[in-house]
Amino acid sequence: MSTRHTLVCLPPLNDPKEWAEAIDEAIEPYSDDIYSWTAFERYDTHFAIREGTKLQTGDAIQSRRAYGTLRCSGGRRDLLDFDAMRELRAGQAAELFDAWEMATADMSPAVPLSDFRALHPQAPYLPQVKFRAQPQIQVLEDLDAPRSRPRDAETVALVALDRNSFIARARRGAVPGDSLLTLDGTLHTNPAFLNADDDAETGSTRYLDLANTYLDRLAPGHFVLGLDCRRAG
Repeated sequence: MSTRHTLVCLPPLNDPKEWAEAIDEAIEPYSDDIYSWTAFERYDTHFAIREGTKLQTGDAIQSRRAYGTLRCSGGRRDLLDFDAMRELRAGQAAELFDAWEMATADMSPAVPLSDFRALHPQAPYLPQVKFRAQPQIQVLEDLDAPRSRPRDAETVALVALDRNSFIARARRGAVPGDSLLTLDGTLHTNPAFLNADDDAETGSTRYLDLANTYLDRLAPGHFVLGLDCRRAG
């Protein structure tokens, strides 16, 4: 059973302690796809809380692991620090890019995955095998540098993009999860999660831009909660 990091947007709650009931109601139309969910496991430290925030009951959802820190599963939009999340991921991406560039300085440039696909258009798995077998890619496994999920997509981007583009990609992906459930009940999903995107991440970029814009514009008092959703089937 696969899991999906789903961000659920909720209107202001009359009783913030009833957030779980509000989530159940919001995702009910997708019960054929979402088998179960939890806010207290894999993604329970996804969101950053603004520095200096004095949390009141119901302001943020924190697991036992996150309690006492400035991380949470979600909460009121005005208390979540998206800028800090983006800067953290941008810094990690810069660290990874620089470490990999230094480690491979004496090697020839790695060949992008798209080039292998062009050479083997009829062999769906062979391009990935050849891409991963490059010594420049093997070096990544030994680097003491932060990585983001999914690692395979990050590795492809590391080879294909220049430093500034790679950092911008990381910043763009820092906040949205795999899916976003908006206030009007529409569920948007990153095509990369469905293995339906191209090597240039055209669909993924479109999804991330949509999700970031929507979340940035969400009014104060509304809630954004990150869930680990188990998919049916």
